[in-house]
Amino acid sequence: MTYTFDDWYRARSRQPDPVPDVPPWLAGVTGRARSSTLDRLLPGPGRAVPETDDDGVPPRYSAVLVLLGGDPDATETPGDATLLLTHRTPTMRTHSGQVAFPGGRREPGDAGPVATALREAVEETGLDPAGVDPLAVCREIYIPGSNSAVAPVLAYWRRPVPVRPATTETDWVAPVPLATLADPARRSRVGLAGWSGPAFDLGPYLLWGFTGGVVSAVLDLGGWARPWDDGTVRDLVTALGESGNGEPLGTLDRRRHGADAAPAPDTETPED
Repeated sequence: MTYTFDDWYRARSRQPDPVPDVPPWLAGVTGRARSSTLDRLLPGPGRAVPETDDDGVPPRYSAVLVLLGGDPDATETPGDATLLLTHRTPTMRTHSGQVAFPGGRREPGDAGPVATALREAVEETGLDPAGVDPLAVCREIYIPGSNSAVAPVLAYWRRPVPVRPATTETDWVAPVPLATLADPARRSRVGLAGWSGPAFDLGPYLLWGFTGGVVSAVLDLGGWARPWDDGTVRDLVTALGESGNGEPLGTLDRRRHGADAAPAPDTETPED
């Protein structure tokens, strides 16, 4: 079946049907995510999506899957709690080498953000969508540098299956322990040319930018964050150079030296 953009746009304002047996440890973050507070916790200026950018071009809409797994019966955050992440192949034309959620742009066959996020996750990781319970569709987050509006879809991985890089777009897919993401020793703030945002040392990868901001916000919403920010800002280009991301650093380095008018580095977005 084919859906118009208007169909998709209307669907984004409807929350998934409540999951009757949502794990107790996810009840709080689910309720807060359904109230669309996630975007307010991200760094940077307002994230409201405009009708068009400064050139009169409407934003491109995407969705990403924020997939949490863990013991369905736990009342407190279980030790096996995870968040699914991917690493984009360094040879990709766009957003190469970045750590990201599974996700991508809407297609005509997508009824709404949930369908987009699940389809892309299946294509990128080989997961079984029947084992995923959508919990909340968060308000879109606007990324000015790429004129993109990205809807995070929070979901629970009720029946996990082995995942893998199922496309040449990714070369690493893994459920990362929440305990790793919440570890203050793995958290830092990176910055460039007046911009700064949260980052995570995943050894060998560095998680930052849009995805890093959303992960940080999810940790805050879930009550899983621990004090970590001492005000120190690491240079983004240096941090990426020391990582195994394989991201091209030329544009960022020119921006660091004021020789490039490129948009802020907080610009990675899901691709087709």
